[in-house]
Amino acid sequence: MKKKLGISSAVLKWIAVFCMIIDHFACAVYNPNVLGNDCSIEVYRFLRNIIGRIAFPIYCYLLVEGFFHTKSVWKYLRNLAIFAVLSEIPFNMAIFGHVFYPKGQNVYFTLALGLCAIILLKNVAGVRFPQLLAQAVIIVAFLYLGEHLEVDYHWKGIAYIILFYYLKLLQIGNGLAALAGAASFVMYEPAAVLAFIPVYLYNGKRGRQIKYLFYAIYPLHLAIFGVLRFWLCGKL
Repeated sequence: MKKKLGISSAVLKWIAVFCMIIDHFACAVYNPNVLGNDCSIEVYRFLRNIIGRIAFPIYCYLLVEGFFHTKSVWKYLRNLAIFAVLSEIPFNMAIFGHVFYPKGQNVYFTLALGLCAIILLKNVAGVRFPQLLAQAVIIVAFLYLGEHLEVDYHWKGIAYIILFYYLKLLQIGNGLAALAGAASFVMYEPAAVLAFIPVYLYNGKRGRQIKYLFYAIYPLHLAIFGVLRFWLCGKL
C-alpha cells in the first residue's frame, strides 16, 4: 500500500509543544518584567508574538480530530479536566508570578470547555429550526463561559474549537480547513496563520503517540518555569 505523504497528528503535537514551551519560556523567564534590562524586547516579542502564536490553533484542531476519533469522549474530557486542575498552580506561577491568581485559567480549561461544547452540539445536530436554535444557545452559552471564567484565550478560544468542529462536519479537505482557520485567526493573531502550514500537511495518521506525556508536558514545563521565575524575582 502506498504510504500517504504528510505529517501525522503526533508530529503536529510536537510542533505545538515546541512552540508552546518557547512562548511560556518568554512569558515566565525571558520577560522584561523579570529580567529587566537584560531582556531584549525584540527577542521577547519574536518568541511570544511569532513562535508562541503557532501552538494554540494546532491544539484546537487536534482537539476536534481527537473528538471524532476517540473511543471514549468522556475519558478524553476526564483527562482534560484532571490536567486542568493539576496545571493551574504551575500556570499561575509561570504566567502571572503568583501561586493563586483567579483572573486567568490555564488552556486545559479552554480545551475542556470547548470539548463540552462540541459534545452538546453533536447531540443537537441538524438543520431544522429547533436544532439550529439549540446549537445557537449552546454556542452563546459556552462563549459566555469562556469569557467570564477567564480561561486562556477567553471566548475566542472556545469559538475556534467550535469553528474547527463545523469545518470537520462539512468534510472539507485539509487545504480548505487550513485556509478557513487561517482566515479566522488573522484578525486576532496574525502570526497564528503560520500554524496552518503544518495543519495543511496533516495526513490524517496518528503517528507514534505517547499519550500521557503530551498531557503531562504542560504542567511540568510550567512548574519548572514557575519556580525559575520565582527564583529570579527573589520569591524563593
